Amino acid sequence: MSKLKETAIVETPFAQAADLVENFLHKAVDANGKLTLQLTAAVAGVQLEHPVVVTFDRISGPNETIVFRLSWEAVGDGFFPVFRGTLTVAEDETYKTCRLILEGTYHPPLGVAGAVFDAVLGSRIAQATGAELLERLRTFLNASYQEVEREKRERVLLRGQS
Repeated sequence: MSKLKETAIVETPFAQAADLVENFLHKAVDANGKLTLQLTAAVAGVQLEHPVVVTFDRISGPNETIVFRLSWEAVGDGFFPVFRGTLTVAEDETYKTCRLILEGTYHPPLGVAGAVFDAVLGSRIAQATGAELLERLRTFLNASYQEVEREKRERVLLRGQS
């Protein structure tokens, strides 16, 4: 079993971030009720891509955090690890930012050979994949937050003109 932990600071207030994360996850659900993401990782100049089916649910977190139980496994055949962990939305140092923390474990496939591959390259692929997922979430949260703030400003302007 290998561990994965990636963190990202997001320019979205904690008070809005968890709902936006949930919105990101729900928007990606297809007509069959499955959430399939194309996860990518750039390692040693090579772009690796593979679709994964993601499952998630919002659970209560400790202190001032909101936690999503999160897992993914590869679509179709192949020797890809299965990830089980959490995505935590936590307060940051300012009102305007929050932290996303992706943390969990994955089992490299193929027993000993998979463990050797993980030690050499697989762990870097896992880290790059986690970082890429957090970057996609950061982009979505920032854009969504900016849109909400723009709409608020427009409503204030419209009320001022009435």
